[in-house]
Amino acid sequence: METADIMFNSALVYEPAVLMIFAQRFLLEVPRDDPGYPEAYRLLQFFRLFVPIFRDDVPHNSILREFIGGSTFNY
Repeated sequence: METADIMFNSALVYEPAVLMIFAQRFLLEVPRDDPGYPEAYRLLQFFRLFVPIFRDDVPHNSILREFIGGSTFNY
């Protein structure tokens, strides 16, 4: 990114509220003795700050659909 002429920030304010639905179930499966547990715990605590937004509430032409499926665009 440092050498790019132009950067386009495509982040959406509601991304964490949508992605938490997908991520939480995997984060909850991380065992306490796993080296990645502190990070999984941190992320779970972070997601507690959001009210979940379900996939059906995301517009079908949203760039976020590239990651959660159901886009109206053909790739």
